[in-house]
Amino acid sequence: METKSVEAKLFDYGIHNEASNIRAHVAPLARILYVFPTICAVRAMAKFPVKSAYQNGVAGKTATGHTVPPSAIQNIRKLRIAEFRLEGFTEDLATSEKGQRAVSIVSEFLKAGRFPLWLDGEFVLEKEMQITGTDIKVRGQWKIEVKCDFRASDMWGEPDPRCTGNLYLQIAERNPLKRI
Repeated sequence: METKSVEAKLFDYGIHNEASNIRAHVAPLARILYVFPTICAVRAMAKFPVKSAYQNGVAGKTATGHTVPPSAIQNIRKLRIAEFRLEGFTEDLATSEKGQRAVSIVSEFLKAGRFPLWLDGEFVLEKEMQITGTDIKVRGQWKIEVKCDFRASDMWGEPDPRCTGNLYLQIAERNPLKRI
């Protein structure tokens, strides 16, 4: 008797339909934080192949996404992550733990004023405001999506052989293990 394997359905979910305007990919293996406007990555990803992702202990693919070299994304910023911030950050951690650690790293960059934010500025034309010390008014609202992209590209030094050379920009997923 022949059995047919049924491919589990992936749901349309990822960078192309999220609310963020800035993406932060924490790449622990490469010790890099990649930051870029979400729209820049969405524009770039169509030029690159879609690859499947898998979770240990799960039959079949659990996600699909475009594998994009960081250099293909306009306005990308690469920030080195200090070694002490990555202590204990290993690939065998639970998905939720890796996500929490990635958010913590981004939070520290924000607190230190090292996280790039793209701003809208307006020159002040009112003389009274200029005299009192305001030449430009800055506006902005940022929604940052943080991802742990464990094997993302290594742009500095000798690349770890486990680095992929790319960022993974997910477009579909399923969550059979019910992990957040």
